[in-house]
Amino acid sequence: MTRAFLIVLTFTLSTQLFAQEEDKGVWDRYFRVLPEEQSYLVYGKAFAKHLNPKSIKAFVWNIKKADKPRWKSEFESYAHDQDLILLQEAYKNRIFKNTTLSLINYRWDMAISMLYLMDDETPTGTMIGSRINPTEVFIKHSPDGESVVNTPKSMTFAKYPIKGSAEELLVISVHGINITDYASFTRHMDQAAEHLDKHQGPVLFAGDFNTRTQARTHYVLNMMSRFGLKEIHFKDGHKRMKFKFTPNYLDYGFIRGLKVKNAHVDGKSVGSDHKPMFMELEIAEM
Repeated sequence: MTRAFLIVLTFTLSTQLFAQEEDKGVWDRYFRVLPEEQSYLVYGKAFAKHLNPKSIKAFVWNIKKADKPRWKSEFESYAHDQDLILLQEAYKNRIFKNTTLSLINYRWDMAISMLYLMDDETPTGTMIGSRINPTEVFIKHSPDGESVVNTPKSMTFAKYPIKGSAEELLVISVHGINITDYASFTRHMDQAAEHLDKHQGPVLFAGDFNTRTQARTHYVLNMMSRFGLKEIHFKDGHKRMKFKFTPNYLDYGFIRGLKVKNAHVDGKSVGSDHKPMFMELEIAEM
């Protein structure tokens, strides 16, 4: 059974309203969820000590488990001059690992949401690649699992020093829980709230929020406003992925204590079903 077929089968079954108790164990043959404390993975090396406060380049992309033919070539062209790379559905198989390691002087921090047992226990989840060594990294699993398969989504949190500043940049790569009810979604988003509240420095919070309904979208926008984060408005932002059955966008970027120098979406990208979002930021003068 191929990985692509498993992914389609997972989402097809996840749309069912009810699941029989006796069927739940069948998914143990295909996926394994590690305890959160065992779900952090790091590889690669970064050597830069600080972010440049005048220019912080980042791009954000749900790469659809790197299963599109053009993924590798596009990723290599996008990533070579970025300070920060926020990924969702990172998929650490051989091709993905070799591609990321081919980028010199990058470190990769991953929050594993689950392992695909039928593909050599390959981990998938959220990830941050960086040319700067973080001072702290931590991860979160969503409190609830996706319907039927009961696998969590994840967030990767990392803090980076800024040249000439005592403050650090908090970066969050998020993949919002999807085929669940509204309460499960808000519980997932609320995992970031405590960190947004207590962090005193600038923040970049971006990824695939899975804001497929107006209620989910309003919750995220209100939450960001509550903690002083502003939405990044991208050139060609209308080309971002929308949910198939609603006009709601799934991918967003939010910032606090930062200014946007430029930001755009590559609407011509075919390396994933999501379009990559690019931004150059600078630390806002207080």
